[in-house]
Amino acid sequence: MFITRLAILVLLFIVSLSQAKPTLDFFEGTYHDFKNCLKINNITIEEYEKFDDTDNLDNVLKENVELKHKCNIKCQLEREPTKWLNARGEVDLKSMKATSEAAVSISKCMEKAPQESCAYVYKLVICAFKSGHSAIKLESYEHIPEETGGLIAEQQADLFDYDTIDL
Repeated sequence: MFITRLAILVLLFIVSLSQAKPTLDFFEGTYHDFKNCLKINNITIEEYEKFDDTDNLDNVLKENVELKHKCNIKCQLEREPTKWLNARGEVDLKSMKATSEAAVSISKCMEKAPQESCAYVYKLVICAFKSGHSAIKLESYEHIPEETGGLIAEQQADLFDYDTIDL
């Protein structure tokens, strides 16, 4: 009975991970990268969920968020396969593969970007979001079964020896 309930909860969690769309859905990074960035920036899952909640979208877009959330976004962006910054840490529209329309919008928006690196990168992500820029491709979600399998393995390790989760 316990195993059945646990399996159902795990399945629901996996489905929610694969279907949930964050407010700033630019990132293709792995779940491990995501968790690592949260840890580096001392952000709990609950804090991130509050940050990423659609009810908080106005604050997110107005950049009215704590620096640790801006640094978390920077951390995630640095782990992306598509680089948005050049070697000097400045926006690289060509590497971003921004359309000409999005590039104009992003460039204009970034004219008022702060110098602090976390705030600069956060501003870039907001500008890209507002411009309609999207680097997401359907094939970027192919990693989900691999990551969720790892999550199940982690949860399995936490169970007693006689408990199992059937996949």
